[in-house]
Amino acid sequence: MALMDAFLLTMAGQTMAGPTMADGWTDGLRLDGFSLRWPLVGIGVAAAFAILWYIAHRAAQRSAYRPADDMPPVWTLNDDMQGIAADNRYRGWIRANRAAVVLLSIVGLVTAALCARPSAIQRDNDAATRRDIVLCLDASESALPYDQQILESYLKLTEHFSGERIGLSIFNSTSRTVFPLTDDYSLVKNQLQYASDLLANLTSSGSVANLTQDQIAEIDRWLEGTWNITDASSLIGDGLVSCAMMLPEFVLNEGRSSGTTAGSGSGTSASSDRTGMILLATDNMTNGTGVYTLGEGLDLTDRSNIAVDGLYAGTSLTSGTSEAVEMRTLIERHGGVFEMPSSQDAIDNLVRDIDNRSVGEEQDINRSDLRDRPLLFLAALALLWLLYLAIEGALRR
Repeated sequence: MALMDAFLLTMAGQTMAGPTMADGWTDGLRLDGFSLRWPLVGIGVAAAFAILWYIAHRAAQRSAYRPADDMPPVWTLNDDMQGIAADNRYRGWIRANRAAVVLLSIVGLVTAALCARPSAIQRDNDAATRRDIVLCLDASESALPYDQQILESYLKLTEHFSGERIGLSIFNSTSRTVFPLTDDYSLVKNQLQYASDLLANLTSSGSVANLTQDQIAEIDRWLEGTWNITDASSLIGDGLVSCAMMLPEFVLNEGRSSGTTAGSGSGTSASSDRTGMILLATDNMTNGTGVYTLGEGLDLTDRSNIAVDGLYAGTSLTSGTSEAVEMRTLIERHGGVFEMPSSQDAIDNLVRDIDNRSVGEEQDINRSDLRDRPLLFLAALALLWLLYLAIEGALRR
């Protein structure tokens, strides 16, 4: 328990003072910016090395030939003929043997230090914004050929974010959350890149014929959960509301208190100090009757002060259709930005709109993590061991 308490104190950013006699050996041996988290284990390993060396040394002494005290020394002719050269070689052998013993002792100490788990405190300063952004993607058959381009736009957008929480939801007749709101940008980018690569060869409805069965099965697994209503597809309003329900700022029913969220039960306070945003990507081609139309969904998000920007899933040739014009009109009427993914200014315009909608200022969050730092010890251990093996080989020759 004492070791765990020390770990929690370190994670909380407590000042790392030097150890006292009372707690230094139980909470870890602490130095300036560096600590041995398991010092007793290291001491035990070092003691074991010392005991083994003593036992081996005593055994070698007992096995060595020692003449009796009353036996006179004996010289041979070979001893007399060898002279200075033999003496120099013998002295060199003694020095090499002692160097091998020293290196082996240092190897034991480094191994003991590794077993004591060397660690260091890493302090980070992260800027956390007060924005929640849901990427809301139409995954219906008509929009799917354009989704790869939209996912690439999402990836470019994430390059401009720092501290925002991001989530991804895809919808057809029903919705599926790919990943909830998170500030883990490695996860966000990996998921978006995976989906982009998955749909890279799906550029039209006819391109399905060029896909392998494994590719089709993988796409089906990614889309699973988005077609649970038969005889309906691309229910834009329902998909938008499902995306909005991922945000703690969203209030579904007008009769409920403005301080309650849609998905967390009555009486739960919403995060009023955060900005909720949705980036809706669709072609607005609805097939079937949903619970909400796009206009009704935008009215609901507007009541919760959630901004909705639009990315049109189509080309410049289809941007003049009634569906595209309706989507642009509804998005802009509710204060959002409507963009084509192929536009060179689309990303800049969306980033500018997102920055303008921030509630409050960025917060600096100081984090302290106690992390293992064995690399220096491992490198030293490898180098020392190689030197020992080289000297041992010379001694054998």
